[in-house]
Amino acid sequence: MRLAASSVILAVLAPSASALRVAFLGDTGIGNDRPSDPWTNYRGETVQPSYQVDGVECKTFDGQYCGQYSRAKDVFRLARESGADLIVHAGDLDYVSSPRSWLRFLTEHVFRHGVRGYVATKGNHDVDGWDGVDDLWSGPEGYQAILSRQIPRGSTFRGSYGEDAWMEMDGVLFVFSSVGSERPGESANQEHYRFLEEALRRDAKWKVCVWHMTMNSLQSSYKQDATGYRSYELCRTAGAFIVTGHAHTYSRSYTMKRFGTKVYGFTRGDLQVDNWNYDEVSLRPGEDKGTTGVAVVGIGGYKNEAQLTDSGIWAKVYSTSCLQDSGTSCQRARDANKFGTLICDFNADSDRAPCWLATVARPGASRDRRMQRIENVRIDEFTLRRRG
Repeated sequence: MRLAASSVILAVLAPSASALRVAFLGDTGIGNDRPSDPWTNYRGETVQPSYQVDGVECKTFDGQYCGQYSRAKDVFRLARESGADLIVHAGDLDYVSSPRSWLRFLTEHVFRHGVRGYVATKGNHDVDGWDGVDDLWSGPEGYQAILSRQIPRGSTFRGSYGEDAWMEMDGVLFVFSSVGSERPGESANQEHYRFLEEALRRDAKWKVCVWHMTMNSLQSSYKQDATGYRSYELCRTAGAFIVTGHAHTYSRSYTMKRFGTKVYGFTRGDLQVDNWNYDEVSLRPGEDKGTTGVAVVGIGGYKNEAQLTDSGIWAKVYSTSCLQDSGTSCQRARDANKFGTLICDFNADSDRAPCWLATVARPGASRDRRMQRIENVRIDEFTLRRRG
């Protein structure tokens, strides 16, 4: 009986031949080994523990041993084992300001495993000046220079990698922006808005907007306003699904028909849910009748934190702690499987794209890793439906 159940579920997980399977994740960190406290060896020397990335000691930008702990290796392995063709990273890469270590990490966990591609947008931890590194993103050895040489196979890519760029792949238009990462507020992000508006005019079966930062009412943790509501409105009117990071919880909205209303040239928050269908998010273009949904995927391995706010738009929240009045929308994430990735199958021949939140189990939590993957694979299951 167990074998039969496993066979059925594994069959469901296999993507169709014409579908592009995308794993969305963010806020990953690097590593998987937990360095212990420094110790003194027999010579009286202080020894700083560390771990290796693709056989090389993980070092920060200033040559220090990496000390952050993350389950990123498990999350990337989950994306691979789930059959992802493409991994889309919604910002905040390694948290140790080490572009070279991050490239080694990707080589070890993505490029050698047959995944067609990886692409990222810039998070606030990745910007120039973070940790005192002037050229962290845009320098000759920065993230942008390194990652822009790794454009996914079979895609068309235009623009400034991770800042204002679009990519077409198998009938899906991905529009990337660093809106809010460099400077918060609507007035400071006008150039990003102009790019989003222009890029989203491209004709495509499916459209997805990807950036890192968010607004306080469009996440479920403690993060404050950064992007302005205008960016969300531009994607809504284009019928584009929106994926962000930054908040270290997972949350997915119902179908939204409004994020903000223009008031004297400024977009003021005006959250309006189109319908309360848990199972489906409708994507419809249009200034007045346009609809979309939002997914926040900031549980890529670094942290999963408490739910601290609820704007009432969430169909699902997956967090280590839920608000008492959040009702059934919030599911408490056990420590054993609190990290994960949102996976969607985009088929150029279909108006429906199935999506689900897959989570990783802590090593040793189950003797049978095959059953471990099956049991944890569908925390939040819904369908993107293209209309109009």
